[in-house]
Amino acid sequence: MKKTGMIWLIALMCMFFSVNVWADISDKKTEPDIKTDYYMIVESKQGGIDIYAHPDLESSKLNEELISNGTALHIEGEVEDTAHSRTWGYVQYHGMYGYVPLDDCRPAQSRKEAIDSELYIAGRDHVDYNADYDVKAYTSEGTQKLYQGPGEKYGEVPGVRDIKNGESLHITQDAELVDGSHWGVTTVDGKQGWINLDDTEEAARKRGEFSENDTDSKKEFVTMITTEEAELSKTPEATEAPMTTAMPETTEAPTATATPEATEAPTATATPEATEAPTATATPEATETLTATETPEAEEKEVFVSASSEEANSLIPTPFWWIAAAAVIAVAGILIYHFKKK
Repeated sequence: MKKTGMIWLIALMCMFFSVNVWADISDKKTEPDIKTDYYMIVESKQGGIDIYAHPDLESSKLNEELISNGTALHIEGEVEDTAHSRTWGYVQYHGMYGYVPLDDCRPAQSRKEAIDSELYIAGRDHVDYNADYDVKAYTSEGTQKLYQGPGEKYGEVPGVRDIKNGESLHITQDAELVDGSHWGVTTVDGKQGWINLDDTEEAARKRGEFSENDTDSKKEFVTMITTEEAELSKTPEATEAPMTTAMPETTEAPTATATPEATEAPTATATPEATEAPTATATPEATETLTATETPEAEEKEVFVSASSEEANSLIPTPFWWIAAAAVIAVAGILIYHFKKK
């Protein structure tokens, strides 16, 4: 009995603790209550703010260093903390989503004001408004985006294609921001925006992640393959042309003229007129043209008509002789009957 009671007690304690833990987890909010789209600039007496996993000062921090004053944050959602009279903003910071207390931030009137604030705190020594150089795009993913400001938080420039590796981009302005990122202004498809200058061949080469020789050889190999494929794809079209222009009709023309059956017709009609037919067929020059190839058909028709008419003529005597024979037999029978009666 004691063992059974201990087992039931342990089971009840496990259920009690599991329910408490589940309740603590369920109370932590992971999604904002309201979807928003505006910018806030950090202004804190402590020199910066932290980003939290949940809208609670007791939850874990996602940043190692404070988000410094002057940093623009894109507020994508809000959560109202009525217990502490605080509004939390749902933001993205360095690829991490979390919550920041908005009581240490001031609203930006526009995206431009948010960008200008970040460029201002970066300092004149880290911002070049008159940049003039070219870079080549390079990322491990193969493509990258053009953004409306120096950071993914500003959103992509609408209506612009993805930038592919190896594509040359002209930089007209660059900035090294306080958070350590490096961004530059360029133009793609006629629209201006910002790209991450850490995603270039030059930056990858400095990090030792890019080999120009290997890339060039790969590019040459790829171009060779593409050119060969293009040539191969074009050659069937060139070979198909003579195949289609092989003109089986021209080869059929001599077979059509070579009609020994039609030439045998004169032998069936042993008439001198039929023997004159070879004079009509003895026109080799005419067989070289399309109009001349039609003459054998006409000759065949004429020969066929003549042959049919001759056959009809040859069949006409047959009933005549039968009638004549029947008449002779009838007359002979009448005469025999008449002589017998006498």
